[in-house]
Amino acid sequence: MGIRVGIDTGGTFTDLVAVDDRTGRWYLAKVPSNPKQPVAAISAALEQAAFDPADVDFIVVGTTIGINAVLTRTGARVVYLTTDGFQDIPHIQRINRKHHYDFHWRKPTPLADRQDCIGIAERIDAYGNVLTALDEQQVQDAVKDLAASVGAGADGSADPVAVAVCFLFSYLSPQHEQAARDAIHAVAPDLPVSLSHEVAPIWREYERGTAVILDAYMKPALDRYVAGVTDAFARQGAGDRWSLLKSNGGHALAEEALRKPSHILLSGIAGGAIGGAYFARQAGAQQAIVVDMGGTSCDVCLVVDGEPLFSSEYEIEFGLPVSVPTIHTHTIGAGGGSIGWVDPGGFLQVGPQSAGADPGPACYDAGGSAPTITDANLLLGRLDPEFFLGGWLQLKPELSGAAMRTLADRLGHDEVEVASSMIRIANESMANAIRIVTVEQGIDPRDFAIVAMGGAGPTHACGIAESIGIDRVVVPPHPGVTSAFGALAAPVRVDEVRSIALKSTDLDAAALAAMVAELEETASRNFAAQSPGGEQPRVERAIAMRYQGQNYEQEVALPEGAVDADALAKTFERYHDLHQEFYGYRFDGAPIELVRIAVAVAGPDAELPPLHAQGEARPGRTAEVYFEEGGFQPTTVVPRTEIGEQERSGPAIVESLDTTVVVPPGWTLHGLPGGVMELRRGAAGRTPAAAGTSTTATATA
Repeated sequence: MGIRVGIDTGGTFTDLVAVDDRTGRWYLAKVPSNPKQPVAAISAALEQAAFDPADVDFIVVGTTIGINAVLTRTGARVVYLTTDGFQDIPHIQRINRKHHYDFHWRKPTPLADRQDCIGIAERIDAYGNVLTALDEQQVQDAVKDLAASVGAGADGSADPVAVAVCFLFSYLSPQHEQAARDAIHAVAPDLPVSLSHEVAPIWREYERGTAVILDAYMKPALDRYVAGVTDAFARQGAGDRWSLLKSNGGHALAEEALRKPSHILLSGIAGGAIGGAYFARQAGAQQAIVVDMGGTSCDVCLVVDGEPLFSSEYEIEFGLPVSVPTIHTHTIGAGGGSIGWVDPGGFLQVGPQSAGADPGPACYDAGGSAPTITDANLLLGRLDPEFFLGGWLQLKPELSGAAMRTLADRLGHDEVEVASSMIRIANESMANAIRIVTVEQGIDPRDFAIVAMGGAGPTHACGIAESIGIDRVVVPPHPGVTSAFGALAAPVRVDEVRSIALKSTDLDAAALAAMVAELEETASRNFAAQSPGGEQPRVERAIAMRYQGQNYEQEVALPEGAVDADALAKTFERYHDLHQEFYGYRFDGAPIELVRIAVAVAGPDAELPPLHAQGEARPGRTAEVYFEEGGFQPTTVVPRTEIGEQERSGPAIVESLDTTVVVPPGWTLHGLPGGVMELRRGAAGRTPAAAGTSTTATATA
């Protein structure tokens, strides 16, 4: 037993949470992120935590390196090899449109250029039989000029390059993809190659193709990142065996994660969902909405029955799906660094542009001049300029005022009105994000609690709750580092999928049971390779199905026990119910198509000692704080360490090392066992739910 460490590298800050299993002592650290050198921020966090690295026996890192590379389009050049005649599919995409009547909308740009999409002579049919043998010479000719680019990009001299291979029906018979990789490595041994049957063994060649292109796009950057972090840990004496948090909320050893970079895409986001669900359960909120508002963005995740929802697909942007297992989240550009600006019509807007960590908000006095949400909160008295991040960073209110004044002059209002309007706009944007994961799925959000996380989440949580009619907010002991806590608390988790083509009317239950058992064995074997010895995993099984003739499917959990006729009858009945809940109708007796088996094997929930608020605190006092109703008014400011189970009434400000909690008039707060704080609002402010919502929390992602 030693020290377990969780690290989250966000766009603005890099956070660390660690616990010593021998003593129960917790260590916290928060340092500015370094987008150009993310490893440097990790090293700085380890130094700030001030424990002996030699005592570390477990590290999990959540990183945004993958999603940042995709969003900024700074990944590798990808050469896409596919079955001849299908090389235009990444650019043709699907027929659906984001806005049906918007003639200016354009499809998203694929991560592989058209000239790098190459057709290869080969063909396997829908039963896995070889129709045309692979032309290995053509494969080698396609990549022979790429060998000189291997390893490029590390010093900025050239763009790195990787190869993605996606042949038709390779998920049934992968022999051609495997032979293509062997042929490539025969002429370019170090060239990174991603194979679609390993990344996303599913039917639909477009979705499989986008997943393997993404995997190759991320590979060189992730290779350099893992090498850099491994070296940093070794130099500081923390060892070289560590794990990366995966998009599915589990973690995998770094060397194993390198095999499937696309599964690390949402690594940095997953930690927030895992940590939020942990503290929701601790507060007795089995139905919760995690709102993780940091410096750059806000991530929203639904927690049902104490667990975050999962999805088999994530859209980088509309029309660009990635078919890998993920925690189901919705992200918008709303954070403490979000910039206020005036659109061509003269209306105030907030975000998605962000000041980020460099130069940051104007009040950081680091070169930023644009008015941000942090500047707005400072002008409204919500932030103490002398105690931001526990006093680590001194804010300059006069710089916030100057930045806000430029915006106010354009709008014809004073700085306080503009700052208040920026807060309302940001809150409404986040409330809309909540509506997307609840109301648009037929769920009434008023039956949920908000778990407020991130450095800015607790500052805005009550305003967001009021916008959507929620009466309860849960604040973890250290909201600003909860994503790092989630990385620490995440179990080992392995997801395996297999495409099938079966129909309920002529289904062989024994054959299906054999397929499920084979997938369970594969997942369990991979789990055993990743987990500490002796862990007893839990196994979840599901089948994606649809009515015959439909184009999209829904996953339905298989009951525990044998996969026999009785279990399948219950599963089909559950599908009818789910279709009724989701679409409002059902087709009892209609044939059901089974298109995919999914198996998840996960370790037990982490056993952790209680985490209580810690850090030096300023004495309680009274400050003038602006609220939408009543303007500036005397407000009690309380250190988080002094919040007990006794109920207090707003208005109030609760200060801690990593965040500021704003408690408006009409709200109360009190502490709960385990260090969690709860905020409650009176029923008088409750708003009606949107039409068509249900109080049944049975959403599927």
